[in-house]
Amino acid sequence: MAWQQALDEALKDAPGVFGVAALHVETKEEAGHLDDELFQLASAFKIPILVTLMREVEAGRVALDQRIASQKENRVPGSGILQELDAGAALTVKDLATLMTIVSDNYATDLVIELIGGIDKVEAHMHELGLEQIHLRHTCWQLLNHCVGMNEPAPSAAGYDEYERREETGDYEIVHDVSLPTRDNNVATPRDLNRLLAMIARKEILTPASCELMLDILRRQQFNSRLPYLLPEGTKVAHKTGTVNAVVNDAGIIYLPEDKGAIAITVLSRAVTEKPAAELAIARIARAIYDQALGGR
Repeated sequence: MAWQQALDEALKDAPGVFGVAALHVETKEEAGHLDDELFQLASAFKIPILVTLMREVEAGRVALDQRIASQKENRVPGSGILQELDAGAALTVKDLATLMTIVSDNYATDLVIELIGGIDKVEAHMHELGLEQIHLRHTCWQLLNHCVGMNEPAPSAAGYDEYERREETGDYEIVHDVSLPTRDNNVATPRDLNRLLAMIARKEILTPASCELMLDILRRQQFNSRLPYLLPEGTKVAHKTGTVNAVVNDAGIIYLPEDKGAIAITVLSRAVTEKPAAELAIARIARAIYDQALGGR
C-alpha cells in the first residue's frame, strides 16, 4: 500500500478536519492531506520560536546559559509549571526553551519571545527561510486572552486574575476566534511546518550542533498521547504538541529502526469534536506512515 493510500485510510472517520504532511527525510517519499491549507498551530508554534531562538544564540545576541528571572506580574496562564513557582526563580535560556517545548510552558515561551525580539521576528525568520505560509501574530498571553474574550496586549497581575476568573466561570464573549485558519492568527500549512522539521532533521538550518540541541529537546517531550502513542515501544520521536479549543495538533520527527532514516510528520486540525478521538486519529496516522516507511508491514 502506498503512503498516500495508507494516509487516506487512516483518516477515515477522523473526528474533525485534519491537515497532514508526511515526508521521508532521506528518500523524499511523501503523502499529504489538505497540506496546503492554513490551520491554527496552537502550541506547535513553539517549534518556529525554538528555531529563531537558536539563530539568536548563534549570532551571539542571546546566550543559552544566561538567566532570566520570573516575575509575578508577567505570569502567563495555561500549560506549564513556571507560573506556579515563586517569583524570582532565575532559569537559564536553555531551561526556558526546554520547558517551552517538553511541557509546553506558556510563561517560558513568552519570556523567550521577548528575549528574541517579539513574535514578528519569528515570523520574519520563517519567511526568510522560504516558509511563506507560517504566519505568527500572537504570544501565548495574547492567544489565551482571546480565548476568554480579553484583549490585553501585555501580561499583568490583574489580567492574570481576570483570565482565571473568566476561565473558571465561563463568563465571557468571544470577540476574536483564534481557531479560525486566517492570517491574523498563528497559522501555517502542514507542508511548511513539515518543511521546517525536515530542515532541522537534515541539519541544514543553522549549525549541526544547534539542530541536534533542538532535536534533543524535542525528543524529551512529555506529552506522548499523539504521534508516538501507537508506535512500537522504544521508538524515538522528537515532537511538539498543540491544543487550543477544537484544535488538536502534533508535529515532529519519527526515527525509524534499522538505519532506515526518519519521517517528518505534521498533523494539524480544526473543528475537532472529541479530543481523545482526535489524539487517537493522530496516532493512527503516524503508525500508518511508519509502517509504510518500513515496507508496508
